[in-house]
Amino acid sequence: MNKLDINKLQKEKQILKIGELKQEIINLLQLNEKPRNIKISYDRIEHCDKHKPDFKDEQSYNKSMELLPYILQNPDYVGYNSNHSSIEYIKEINELTLVAVRLKAKGDLFFRSIYPISKVKLQNGINQNRIKKVKRDTM
Repeated sequence: MNKLDINKLQKEKQILKIGELKQEIINLLQLNEKPRNIKISYDRIEHCDKHKPDFKDEQSYNKSMELLPYILQNPDYVGYNSNHSSIEYIKEINELTLVAVRLKAKGDLFFRSIYPISKVKLQNGINQNRIKKVKRDTM
């Protein structure tokens, strides 16, 4: 599994591919999309650092950031947020972690944010049919 080196990303001002929007996710969420690369830009890290206090500790935040490619490749749940036109990838690492990827009309997609969510928020999304469980055989 590839781990993301946040320090190197920022230091070298990189834009890296960290995953793909897969056809299985498109089908599950019934999106009018096609498979595309998901990238991260070095300038998003500063935004993500604002969510660091939301995690139970700095180690949990750092691990979630490092495992961004893993979360995108192996989500437990996915959802579509119509308010932000984004796909939400949710994975339990040290806590339930949501990774938001902004949709756009064409070109590569970009990582937007990462933050922990409560089990109540997850369950509400499931109950509203906005968040779907990912079956392992579909990935």
